[in-house]
Amino acid sequence: MIYSDSTKCRFCSTEIDPLAAAEGAALQKKVNDACNLAKVNRHMATAMWGLFLLGFIFGAARLGVVGLFFAVPVSVLVWQIKYGNLQTADPDYKKAKRDRWIALALWLPVGLLQFVVMVLAALL
Repeated sequence: MIYSDSTKCRFCSTEIDPLAAAEGAALQKKVNDACNLAKVNRHMATAMWGLFLLGFIFGAARLGVVGLFFAVPVSVLVWQIKYGNLQTADPDYKKAKRDRWIALALWLPVGLLQFVVMVLAALL
């Protein structure tokens, strides 16, 4: 990394265009934000499984599953709108895109299971 306010590269002493440096710093910030939000989405979807299992012991945990059932897809949609079209070769961004899909893959089954459990509990 080179500081965006530098006038010369600290490694090779090449002159740095301040506009290009500012644009690069802005892109890197977007990539970092995309990676962070993708991880949050993945952790929320993973937490749904923990809350689902905890719901068999503490019924109130089921409310967390229901809340996250709506929060995860909304958050993934926000990620897609804000960061889905970034043009970067950053390997962390590729991981963030994968984390978004993993969040959805974790979200859907536990949401369906929770729905089945709630229906069965209502019938019994």
